[in-house]
Amino acid sequence: MIFLLIGISPTFFSLPRSLSYTPQIINIETKKMNFSINSFTVDSSKPVEIHVVNNDIIRHNILIITPGTLEIVGKKADIMATTADGASKDWVPDTPEVLFHSPLIGIGEKYILKFIAPSKKGNYPFVCTFPTHWRTMNGVMIVQ
Repeated sequence: MIFLLIGISPTFFSLPRSLSYTPQIINIETKKMNFSINSFTVDSSKPVEIHVVNNDIIRHNILIITPGTLEIVGKKADIMATTADGASKDWVPDTPEVLFHSPLIGIGEKYILKFIAPSKKGNYPFVCTFPTHWRTMNGVMIVQ
């Protein structure tokens, strides 16, 4: 059984009325502490939907972060494991490097993360920040 949760980033609502909503859909599965893809490419300033299916034996999240900040965000997530409120924050660090994120996605659940791709071209890491997962559960969203 798959449950569907939909998350919409606040920037999703900032689309100009003249822009038709035709998102680029990216499908990602989590399994054996890995994402099913290592990278994907999106067009800058265009709508994106990341469809994440958690087929692992533990909950995961997915964050899109600013270029070059994987280790910074990962270490901030690890610190959250030592705090009382890390789990209630879905292991998402409160830091400006986090651009978009999901909540924790339960076992067998599907989550759709909707956002507008950054306007600046570059390599934006995607990562799971459940404690220690960031070291192996990461990849790159290439914005062109």
